[in-house]
Amino acid sequence: MCDLSLVALYTKPSEGSPLVSQILFGETAQIISRKNKQWAKIITDFDGTEAWADLRQLSEITPEMHKKFSSNFSVALEVCQVLMNNDVSFPVLIASSLPEYDGMVFKTAAGKYVYSGQASGFQEVKFGPEIMEKLSRRFVNAPFIHGGRSVFGLDKIALVQLIYKCAGFALPRTLEQLLKFDFDVIHFTEQASPGDIAFFINKNDEIDHLGIVLSDGQVLHVAEKARIDKLDHEGIYNRETKKYSHKLRYIGRVPHLTP
Repeated sequence: MCDLSLVALYTKPSEGSPLVSQILFGETAQIISRKNKQWAKIITDFDGTEAWADLRQLSEITPEMHKKFSSNFSVALEVCQVLMNNDVSFPVLIASSLPEYDGMVFKTAAGKYVYSGQASGFQEVKFGPEIMEKLSRRFVNAPFIHGGRSVFGLDKIALVQLIYKCAGFALPRTLEQLLKFDFDVIHFTEQASPGDIAFFINKNDEIDHLGIVLSDGQVLHVAEKARIDKLDHEGIYNRETKKYSHKLRYIGRVPHLTP
């Protein structure tokens, strides 16, 4: 279990190896194998990412705790909120998991913590377009980091996944997995609603980019940062360069996310 703000996940058991992803506070995982006392290969419960983690940054929990914490949690909706208990306080980021949260207090292996910000029970409430837009805008200006998965640094897939986690949906961590998802296809940008996912193609007609549709013909996507640009039937129009940066392929709507 992650009981730090976030923990890096690597391709190899080395701090110098490439970053695969990150696991956020309160999220759980299972150990696949161990190299030594420091390094273990894990698979995350939320999105099935397999990677190496530094065990010194994670807390091993009992099977009973794992079952409870991985299935009963709320999601932090504040960009950054300080947790408190009798001994420590530290920041927890938006989209972190709060196991067995009762509206004020939640539990981890280390004990009980107070979280006084906004949170929502995962899968208990499916947010509509208006709330999806508000959640999406909380990620504006998050810097790009390849393999990053937090508001302090993320990639294009993580942006979409974290916004949807806040809204009570579990989406995959990779573009390849996401393209297999059973979306309702929206054919015209005028029919799209905030929260829909726009997919874009490169010169080889391959989907290699995506973003979250916002209101008023806009899209939130990751370039050098999470930024808002104009979206139309051609694709993403960058007002700064006065050029289209990405060509639109289609727009997908997650089932049950109704306008």
